[in-house]
Amino acid sequence: MIRFTDICFITNDVLRLRAFYENVFKAKAEGDEIHSGLSMDGLTFVFDHVSIAEENPVFRYVSVGGANNVIVGFNVEDVDAEHQRLLSFGTEMLNEPTTHPWGARSFQFRDPDGNILNFRSLPKGEQL
Repeated sequence: MIRFTDICFITNDVLRLRAFYENVFKAKAEGDEIHSGLSMDGLTFVFDHVSIAEENPVFRYVSVGGANNVIVGFNVEDVDAEHQRLLSFGTEMLNEPTTHPWGARSFQFRDPDGNILNFRSLPKGEQL
């Protein structure tokens, strides 16, 4: 059996990135400036300092120092309300909330390291 466990972000500033995700998801992380984790609803975000990847030969496949072309998506109840909430603490928005032809409404934004997150609301009648 394969089971999803986490998304790991390699960063130069664990505490800054961790604080951003705590604000976005209204949750509290645990850990320190080298390794921290934020868990919610079966999903865990791991924040590892770049030194872990640089010093450990097990992680030599990791390209450190920036976003690696991944978009992490989440369903939310109200895209417009979330957009306004995230704007209130200076989040870098990539676009405004948009309703797509298939009925979903979404917007994308960047975390402090440049990773892209997508918040979407599903069409009426579909479950989050």
